[in-house]
Amino acid sequence: MEIIEIQTLVDITNTKVSRASQGTPLAFNQNKNFITLMQCIELRSVITYVSSPVCEKIDIKNLEFGSAYKGKHMVWSFRFSPDRSGVYSKNHSEVGSLVYDLDQVPIIKNLTETINIDKAMFNCTDQQYRNVIVKMIQDIE
Repeated sequence: MEIIEIQTLVDITNTKVSRASQGTPLAFNQNKNFITLMQCIELRSVITYVSSPVCEKIDIKNLEFGSAYKGKHMVWSFRFSPDRSGVYSKNHSEVGSLVYDLDQVPIIKNLTETINIDKAMFNCTDQQYRNVIVKMIQDIE
């Protein structure tokens, strides 16, 4: 079974607030970002996951975020499994298609992020402003 992890500096808190009248504007917009992420992930596969994204403030020095981001920041981590192996493989990368599907997708910024997001989008490829890391963390047949 494949387990994929997405780490992001974009607030993808799963508040489950799907209507503006259900909660605060913040909770509604956080959930919109989570739903956007889910829609991109599920373009190629139905996924299963045990828990919603978790968030913690950590030093991102040894992570692969863009060079513009340094120090301690809020990082959301989300782990899931696709319904079949190899579904996100592309260009010699186990997650290449998922990176392609997520890159430059619009998001809502200025929620609870601790970075200044210049362009309101998931950024998976820019060496300076990458705010999303996608990686395979387990592949068990």
